[in-house]
Amino acid sequence: MVSPRYLTSFEQYRYFTYPHLNGFVADADGVTTGVVVGQIELEPAAMSLHLIDVATGTDRELCRFTDPIDTTNPYSWYDVATDGSRIVTMFSNEVICIDITADGAVTTRPVFAPPGDHELSVIVTLHPAFDRCLASYYPKGKKTGPSVLVEIDLTTGEATQLLDSASELAHFQYCEADPDWIGFSNQSRFTHNYGPYNRLWVMHPVHAPRGMKIWDQIAGDGIVPTGHEAWAFHEVCCITVAADTTQPSNTPCEGTPGLWQIWPDGREPRLIVEAADYNHASISRQGDLAVVDAGPTRPPWLFPTAPEDPIDPDASAGRIELVSMTGEFAPVTLAEMHFGDVHPRHGHPGFSPDGAFVAFTDTDPFTQRSRVGLADVRSARR
Repeated sequence: MVSPRYLTSFEQYRYFTYPHLNGFVADADGVTTGVVVGQIELEPAAMSLHLIDVATGTDRELCRFTDPIDTTNPYSWYDVATDGSRIVTMFSNEVICIDITADGAVTTRPVFAPPGDHELSVIVTLHPAFDRCLASYYPKGKKTGPSVLVEIDLTTGEATQLLDSASELAHFQYCEADPDWIGFSNQSRFTHNYGPYNRLWVMHPVHAPRGMKIWDQIAGDGIVPTGHEAWAFHEVCCITVAADTTQPSNTPCEGTPGLWQIWPDGREPRLIVEAADYNHASISRQGDLAVVDAGPTRPPWLFPTAPEDPIDPDASAGRIELVSMTGEFAPVTLAEMHFGDVHPRHGHPGFSPDGAFVAFTDTDPFTQRSRVGLADVRSARR
C-alpha cells in the first residue's frame, strides 16, 4: 500500500463528494490539476467549497453558504465540470449553480427551488455538456415519495419534468457514454422491510420513458440487495455493490455479495469481485478500474452514542480498495480509513478524470470530523 496524501486535516472538517459525482478539475490536456472539497462549519452553521491545487496544495475558497435548514450537519454534495468552469450543488432546499471564469471570478446563483411544501433530494447531477443538471424532490417530511425528477437549464433556469413516481426515487445520474440514459434508484420497500430490492433502474426517452428495472434482485438463486450504483463513461452500464450477506444488521440475502456490473440491454449481470464488506463504488472514465470503500464489520449507525460508552476505533475501521474491472490484478488497498457516525460518514471514493488519482473521505472516530485523502493510482499499480 502506498501512503495517501491528505489534502486537509480533521480540524478543518472537510469531505469529498459523492462517488458518482465529479470532484476534480483538469486542464486542457485532461491532466488533473485540482480537487474540490466541501467544508462543514457548525458554529455558526455553514458549508463552503474549496479548490485545492494538486501540485502545490494551495487552497482557495470558492463560495460559502450559510443558514442551512439542518444546522447539525450542514453538508451538501456537489458536481464539478471537469474544466472547472461550473459546479452545481444543493443547499437549504435550492439548486445552486457556481460559475467560474477563466480568470477565476466566481458567480453563485440559485437556479431552482421545489414547489411549496416539498424538499429537494440531496444529490444534483451535471450533464456532460455542463449546460443542465438533474434534481429531484418529494413532499416535505416524506422522503418515501411521491418523487419528481426535473432537468434544469442552467442558462435560463427553466425546469422540465422528466419523471414522476409514487415511490422514493433518488440518485439520478446521466450515463456519460450516452446521457440519454439516466440511471436512478427506486428505493421502494416491501412490507417485510428487507430492503430496497428494486433499487437499480434506468430511464431513456425512447427505450424506457417511464423507467425500467435493470436487475431483478428477487429472482433466480436468491435475493441480492444492491445499491450505490455508479454509471459508466465508456459504455452504457453501471457498477453496483451487492450487500454484505454475513452481518445480521444488514439486509438478509442469498446471492453473492461484492462488486457487480449491470447493463440495461438484458445482458446477465457480471460479478467483478466477491466481497462481503463493500459499501460504495466508482468507476474510472477509461472503464478499466473501479474503487470501493470497504468495511466496517458493522454499520456506522451502531457505533456507541452515549457519552459513557467507550469508542472502539476498530469498529469503524475500513479501507479504500482499487479493483481491476478485467481481473488483471487482485484488489489493492489504496488507503486505510475510518467510517463516521454522521454524514458524510462513508469513504465515498472517486476517480480523477484522467484516472491518475482517487480522492476519498476519512473520519476521525473520536471527533467525527472528516478529512480528504488523495491516493496516487499509478504508484499503487507499480
